[in-house]
Amino acid sequence: MIRELWRDGAIYAAGTIVSRGLALLLLPLITRLLAPHEYGVFDLLVTAAVLANLVVPLETPQALARLWNEREVGVAQRRLAGTAWTFGVLAYAGFVLLAWGAAPWLAPRVFGNGFVEAWQAGAVFIGANGVMLLLQSQLRWQRRPVAYAVVSIAYGAGTLGLLALLAVRGAAAGSAGAAQAEAAEVLWAHAAASLAVAVGARMALRGTLAWGLNAGELRALLRYALPLVPAGVAVFAATYLHRWMLGALGTLDDVGLFGVAARLGGAVTLVLIGVQTAITPLVYARHREPGTPAALARLAEGFWCLALLACGAMALFARELLAWLAGPDYAAAAPLVAWLAVAALLGQMYVFAPGIPIAQRTGWQLAITLTAALAGVLLCLWLVPLGGARGAAVASAGSALWFLGGWVWAGQRLYPLPLRWRALGVCTLAVLPLGAAGPALDAAFAGPLAWALKLALLGGVAAICVASGLLRPRAWRPAASGG
Repeated sequence: MIRELWRDGAIYAAGTIVSRGLALLLLPLITRLLAPHEYGVFDLLVTAAVLANLVVPLETPQALARLWNEREVGVAQRRLAGTAWTFGVLAYAGFVLLAWGAAPWLAPRVFGNGFVEAWQAGAVFIGANGVMLLLQSQLRWQRRPVAYAVVSIAYGAGTLGLLALLAVRGAAAGSAGAAQAEAAEVLWAHAAASLAVAVGARMALRGTLAWGLNAGELRALLRYALPLVPAGVAVFAATYLHRWMLGALGTLDDVGLFGVAARLGGAVTLVLIGVQTAITPLVYARHREPGTPAALARLAEGFWCLALLACGAMALFARELLAWLAGPDYAAAAPLVAWLAVAALLGQMYVFAPGIPIAQRTGWQLAITLTAALAGVLLCLWLVPLGGARGAAVASAGSALWFLGGWVWAGQRLYPLPLRWRALGVCTLAVLPLGAAGPALDAAFAGPLAWALKLALLGGVAAICVASGLLRPRAWRPAASGG
C-alpha cells in the first residue's frame, strides 16, 4: 500500500502545493481588495459553502466513495457515478434558485443592509463550486491524481487571475492602498472560476459519467449517505460555527480578523499534502491486508510530528507572516493564528484513524461529531464574550481536539493501529511552550536575533521528534511495508 500511496500522493502533493501556493497569493490580494468587515462577509459566505457541500448533495459523494470499489468495473460503476452526479447537480440547482430568491429577506438579517448582492453572488459561487467538487471527487475515486491536481491548480489560477484584474481596475481608479472592491465582486470571481473549471472537468469525465437517476443505486447511495448528513453538519458546527457565533456576539471586523487568521493557520495542513488525499481510497481498497495497520501507524506518527512542527512555526512567526501576507489592517489577527493552525491540523488528522468508515459505523461518527459540535458551541458561548476573536479561536481548537480524540478512541477499537503513545506524548509536550515563546521573543528582541532564537527553538523540537523515533522518513519508504 505504501508504494501506491507515495505514487499517487506525490501527484496529489504537487497539485496541492501549487494550488495552496496560489491560495496564499490570493490572501494578500483579497485583504487589499476588502476592508476587514467586507472580508467578514466574504468569509462567512465561503464558510456557508462548506455547509452546503455537506447538506445539498446529502453526502452522496461520500457514499459514492465507499461503494465505488464494490461495483464491477464498467457499466455498474458508471451507473453508480452517473446517479450520484445527476442527483448532485439537481440538488445544487435547486439550492441556487432558493438562495437567490431569499436574498432580499435573509441578507439584511444576517449581515445588515447593503449585502444582498454579496448573498446572491455567494449562492452562485456555492452552486458552481459544489458541482466542481463533485467532479473532482469523481476523479479521486477513479484514481486519476493528475486530473484531480489539474482541477485544483486551474481553479486557483483562474481565481487569482480574476482577482488580479479587480486589483488592476482598482489601481487604475486611483484607490491603490485602500479597499478596492466589495465582497460581491470577489465572490463573483470565485464563482466564474469554479464554473469554468467544472466545465473542463466534466469534459474529462464524459466517458464515465452519464446523466440519469437509477432508483436502485440512488437508494443505495442515500442509505449510506443520509446518516452522514447530521454528522457532517456536526463537523461543520465544530469547525466553522465559531465564525457565525463570533458574528452574532461580536462584529464583522472580528469575523474578518478570524477568517484571515484561519486561512493563514490552515496553511499548516500542507504537511499532509498528497497523503491526505491519496490515503482514503487506498485504505478502503487495502484495509484487509495484514501490513496495513502498521504502515498507517508509522505514517500517522510521522505526520503528527510534522504537524506539531508546523503549528510551532505558526506560533513563532505569526506576526511576520501576517505583515507580509495581509498588511497592517489585519495585524490584530496574529494572536489567533497558532490556535487556528492547531484546529486545522486536528481537524484533518482523522484520516489516519479509519476504523469508523471501514466498519461503516455511521452512528459512532454522528455521536462523536455531535459532541464535538456541542463542545464548540459551549466554548464559544463562554469564551467569545470574554475574548472576542481570540476566544473563538481557542474554542475552535478545543472542539477540534475533542473531535480527533473521540475519532481516534473509536477507531482504535474498530481498526486498531500499533501507535507509540508515550513518544507521541513527549513530542506533543515539547511543542507547547512555543505558543508563549513567539510573543515573548518579539517583545524582548528584534530583527535577526529574534529570528535566530525562534529557529533554534523550532530546531530543538525537531530534534526531540527525531530522537523519539517518530520522525524517521526511512520508516515510510515502500520497502518498509513490504511493497
